[in-house]
Amino acid sequence: MESPSSNASTFPPRGGRGIQEAQVWEAADALLHEGLRPTIERVRQKIGSGSPNTVSPMLERWFATLGKRLDGHGANLTDGEAHQLPLGIVQAAKLFWETARREADQVQVQKTEAARREIELQREALAQKESELTQRETSFEQARVALDEAMASSRQAVTAMEAQMHTQQQESARLLSDAEAEVRRLRKAFDEAVAGKEALREKAAMELGAAQRDAREAEQRHVAHERRLLADVDRERVAARQAAADLAKEQKARAVDLDSARAAQEAAQQALQAEKAAHRDAAAAWSRQQQEGQVELATLRERAAGAEQRAADLAAQLERQQGQAEREIAQLRDSQAATAAALRQLEARRSDDGGAKPPTGRAAAKGKKTT
Repeated sequence: MESPSSNASTFPPRGGRGIQEAQVWEAADALLHEGLRPTIERVRQKIGSGSPNTVSPMLERWFATLGKRLDGHGANLTDGEAHQLPLGIVQAAKLFWETARREADQVQVQKTEAARREIELQREALAQKESELTQRETSFEQARVALDEAMASSRQAVTAMEAQMHTQQQESARLLSDAEAEVRRLRKAFDEAVAGKEALREKAAMELGAAQRDAREAEQRHVAHERRLLADVDRERVAARQAAADLAKEQKARAVDLDSARAAQEAAQQALQAEKAAHRDAAAAWSRQQQEGQVELATLRERAAGAEQRAADLAAQLERQQGQAEREIAQLRDSQAATAAALRQLEARRSDDGGAKPPTGRAAAKGKKTT
């Protein structure tokens, strides 16, 4: 094989600055003579310089003309020039050419088989993807129906809760009105009880004053009567002493009179004690009436306090029920909003999956046939 430099008219070297195509061809011939397959790296190592981008097109042109030079049928080679190639180079080149062609055929077969397997795998993947998309579409439809039912149920629950809340508000308003009326009635009864107590107190004070005046008058009458009796006794004693001698006969009669006077005095004392006992009974009755009035006043106060406590409890219960109802309505509204958002997201996913849906099996087969 002669170098490209000797066949410049047949294979004009092409290249720019740096390495020349003739250098690449000479390096490739040398590698082929050594029994090595010329590659870009081996050619660069053989030359000692040159970039892969520069060596690659020159080496491809060398390979393109190699077969013609080896077979002796090149348009620019003569028979004499072909016989000038060394036999070893020709045999090595033919062996390399046959090996390269077999390897190229094997590579092409492997690539074809790999492409066929890849197409089959892609077809199976597309069928699987289509089945999965169909299942997902069915699941999305079921989920959408379930979400629609959930939204309808949520709306019904919100309506029922609002109606219940309205009924509870009316009932609470009625209970509050009744409690206020009860409080007003108890306050009125309390005021009447206080007024009655004040009247009883005044009446008892007046009766006590009258009883005390009667007791004082009775005591004054008793004292006056006792004084009169004592004066009479003193007079009788003086008269008895003075007339002891003259009234001996009348001593027995005077003794009887004295006994009568003493009996009268004891009767007056008993009457005074009875009157005092009557006054004490009146004072005790007034005290009992005052205690009963205080007990009744305390009872009325307890009832009024209980009514006010019940009114406060009813108001607090109404506020708690209103707060609970508002929280439940807020939760239902949040649930409805979340359901609507999930439905929109589901429809968006369904739209995205529908837009990216792969071709069906018939469309894939048609595309393969066209290829």
